[in-house]
Amino acid sequence: MSVRYAVLCVTPLAFVTAGCDPPALTPTGVRAVFGTQGLGPGAFVYPRAIAVGPDRGIYVVDKSARVQRFSPEGEFETLWNMPQRKAGKPVGIWVGPDGRVYVADTHYSRVIVYDRDGRELARFGQPGTGDGEFMLPTDVVVDADGFIYVSEYNGNDRITRWSPDYKFVSVVVAGKVAGQALARPAAMDIDAEQTLWVVDACNHRILRLDCSGRLLACFGEMGEGAGQMRYPYDISVTPQGTIMVCEYGNSRLQWFAMDGTPLGTWGSRGRKLGQLWAPWGAAVGSDGNICIVDSLNSRIQIVRP
Repeated sequence: MSVRYAVLCVTPLAFVTAGCDPPALTPTGVRAVFGTQGLGPGAFVYPRAIAVGPDRGIYVVDKSARVQRFSPEGEFETLWNMPQRKAGKPVGIWVGPDGRVYVADTHYSRVIVYDRDGRELARFGQPGTGDGEFMLPTDVVVDADGFIYVSEYNGNDRITRWSPDYKFVSVVVAGKVAGQALARPAAMDIDAEQTLWVVDACNHRILRLDCSGRLLACFGEMGEGAGQMRYPYDISVTPQGTIMVCEYGNSRLQWFAMDGTPLGTWGSRGRKLGQLWAPWGAAVGSDGNICIVDSLNSRIQIVRP
């Protein structure tokens, strides 16, 4: 979700120095891993989203309704709790170029904005289906002019646009797109041309839209083959100009050219290093490393396939 730079991490298995190019830990290209299951600092309860700030700090939100920040080496730095958690937990996070952390507080129908240390700066949205309201927001991205885009589902299934001072501007897209109604737009990214890439998760496809909502591209269908997807939950535009999709249902990553041509996959379902179990998110960095939220394994894997 968003331009989130993958980094190198300290792990129980190996120390990886930032700026170096160490050998992989596995033949599949795993270079580092951090995290374990639990509620302590540096542990996760079903991690579900990841973002990296301009200072390369890593932010992970998990099903305990905590946001944790790690150093670029994967060392725990700080954490904070969301204001409420009884109704549900967040599924989306973004860090802007100014270091502001945007959390899609999904089950409370709002977005909360923090500084890097967890101090709340703003919140916007309320329950509902009208202008300025959300049902279940899933992700947030910010364009070059500071406008904010929020995806949501559970009846709304749309993307809305908000001003830099958190005021509702417009509905970007809703209803049918390319013959199918949006069904859980789970994550977004925005490219250098300021166009939106959206994973339409329950339709198992990828949409590319301009910022007014005009459809520019659409590709994908349900399945396990090349070019097919099963519940894509995250998307990143890579520095190489390709599209990387994290497939929750197929427990893998898949790459596409911008015209939708499939380019390759990485990962398989399992517990070993180089395998994934129901991953919710992944982020690619300019150095070619990829940071994967390996959700049911309660860890972050850093890979270079």
